[in-house]
Amino acid sequence: MTQFSEPVTTSNEDTYESLISLIENSQEQLALIIVACDDLALRQRTIERYEREAKQSQIRCERIVLGMEPSLRAGLAKLGIENQDGVVVTVTGAEWLLRVKTRATDAQSDLDKFFGYLQWTREGLREFRYPVVLWVTFSILREMSRRAPDFWSWRKAVLRFESEASEESLAKPALGAIVPVMRDLNSLERSFDREDNNDFIPPPAEILSEIHQLESNNPTSPNLATLYAKLAEIYAKRIARGEANNLEEEQQQAIEAFEKAIDRYRELNKQSALASTLNNFGNFLFNISRYIDATDFYRQSLDINRKIGNLNGESISLTGLGNAFDSLGQYEQAIDFYQQSLDINRKIGDLYGEASSLGNLGIVAWRSLGEYQQAIDFYQQSLEINRKINNRIGEANSLNGLGNIYFILEQYERAIDFYKQSLNINYENSNIRDKAISLNGLGNSYYLLEKYQQAKNFYQQSLETKREIGDLNGEANSLNNLGNIYVLLEHYELAINFYQQSLEIARKIGNQNSEANFLFNQAIALDKYKPLSFEALEKLKQARAIYAKLKLDDKVAECDTEIDNLNRIIATEEGQPKEDRNAVETPTIEIVANDTKSAYAD
Repeated sequence: MTQFSEPVTTSNEDTYESLISLIENSQEQLALIIVACDDLALRQRTIERYEREAKQSQIRCERIVLGMEPSLRAGLAKLGIENQDGVVVTVTGAEWLLRVKTRATDAQSDLDKFFGYLQWTREGLREFRYPVVLWVTFSILREMSRRAPDFWSWRKAVLRFESEASEESLAKPALGAIVPVMRDLNSLERSFDREDNNDFIPPPAEILSEIHQLESNNPTSPNLATLYAKLAEIYAKRIARGEANNLEEEQQQAIEAFEKAIDRYRELNKQSALASTLNNFGNFLFNISRYIDATDFYRQSLDINRKIGNLNGESISLTGLGNAFDSLGQYEQAIDFYQQSLDINRKIGDLYGEASSLGNLGIVAWRSLGEYQQAIDFYQQSLEINRKINNRIGEANSLNGLGNIYFILEQYERAIDFYKQSLNINYENSNIRDKAISLNGLGNSYYLLEKYQQAKNFYQQSLETKREIGDLNGEANSLNNLGNIYVLLEHYELAINFYQQSLEIARKIGNQNSEANFLFNQAIALDKYKPLSFEALEKLKQARAIYAKLKLDDKVAECDTEIDNLNRIIATEEGQPKEDRNAVETPTIEIVANDTKSAYAD
């Protein structure tokens, strides 16, 4: 075969040469070649390399990805090439098989099924007379001889590729391939460490009246610290729910109330209350996208909790730091904080906290680092714990997380299965907020399966659910997703309107990151609707300014690319763009709630 120059280490090059030789010399006979590799990027390059060389030698290349029924024989049978000369079949997907049961009532896990199929279908493989390259992880390889000894005895060869530390993990699949320039096409959501949006909050005037009365009668009262802390939380919740009459004014009032509460707790030397208020202040700053400022207060809270030996408070502060550094794009630091939180929860025997920490680690592992195998492991551990303690809501969270992973891996049918399981649990427990997340995941999955009507139905259900619970951030995301659908359908006027609604909400609650995302999306839709629109250019510049303020360099660079492209096109046009390109009239759209149960049954 023709050799290609590839950036492979010397030891791996020797392994590769052995693999090539086995493929060439095993034609017209069953040859089970087991290849162990934990470096997914290296695996991808190696497969592409030997397939290129095979095609040049007139060898047909086929691939199988193991799924919900991980039967090697069934996969080979579907190819329908039992006795054809010049074939090599590559089998992947074993690395994504779960060790825990998908459903608590299942008899076996995915991995149990995989080993069972290997062990009991060996004789059925005789008819496939060509080399089969089965890629597995080292952990699966170690179990194979014990759990599928009959299959193991038939192996042609076992090869091992060493991970290459200098290489990045396999890049995330291109989920935005349908609408590549749209920001947050999928809006996959976090389902751990959430706030309750349903509790009643009194108007700020009531607490202010108590404060003024107490300050007049007893200005040194220790109760003032508690009242200021309560006032700060009221403002914070009003802002999060979009109930603030004047966003900037109430943000400043919240900050002042937090600062007064903190000062008074310090004077009173109430360390536990001080640590809690510092953490709450960090949460508030985090929610208005001031991530760097939030880390300062989380650290102060962490220091106090460590000083007074409050392990539960220490875990909460570490989680806040993890969230902040995740949002800042400093993922290794985020993982370190989440791991510290996990260690504490295990130390104090807090199984609920342990499951939540594992969920957070799963989120940052896949969403930020693309470490999907590691994320699956975290979610499996979280799922096992939640089932053990009968935490049904936590179980739904873990299932949602697994749905997100398989969505990312483009195994949409499997993702749908996890989302539907989660949705059923959330129905049973009247867990409206997480029901909305499951509905959103279903919308995403059907979107990329190109089943747009079903996707739209689930997005609309998610939208109505988020409106029901007052989740403005979630409402904005659902509107954004509906906008994405209409861009895909080339209904740009409708898309622009949905983006505008989402943009207004983001501004109302002070979520600058989302504001920039929705500006970006709207700019792209505007440019499609009215090419060479100066309004589109202006919105891109606004988005860039916000990203720069938030120090999100990757998104700044993406905006720069779009701005440069648009400027270049405008500059090459003869004359100036027409004025009517700058004014886009958008229709008023009313979202009508679908019957959730009937649409779900569909």
